[in-house]
Amino acid sequence: MQELQSPRFTMVELVESSGLSERTIRYYITAGVVSPALGRGRSRYYTSRHLQELARVADLRDQRHSIDEIRDQMQATSVSPSAFDSAAVWRRLSLHPMLELHIRDGAPEGILALARALEAHSHDWLGGEDDVADDT
Repeated sequence: MQELQSPRFTMVELVESSGLSERTIRYYITAGVVSPALGRGRSRYYTSRHLQELARVADLRDQRHSIDEIRDQMQATSVSPSAFDSAAVWRRLSLHPMLELHIRDGAPEGILALARALEAHSHDWLGGEDDVADDT
């Protein structure tokens, strides 16, 4: 069985997915509230963890926290999945009887566009309920 890898994003894709400008993202990285890119030089990339960190920073900025307060909170929580607001509202999108996508309310437009594209192509890629294999 092939292990799933975390998706990798370029800066342009991170900008589109987060809804933040490249300048803002670079500021957050320089300020130490978001992890720096992985890799070196032209092969630098970002992961879903960076998106999670950016979402957390955006939430804290919306609550009017200063950059120093945000840095303290980000370091204290290490931005683990459990550090996110457990009261967040999520929408469920069924792509296949065996695959469901969860989208957080207030997600940036880039995430919503990706979800719509996945939904539009999921039947072509995965088939319908009749294509579900019975492993028993």
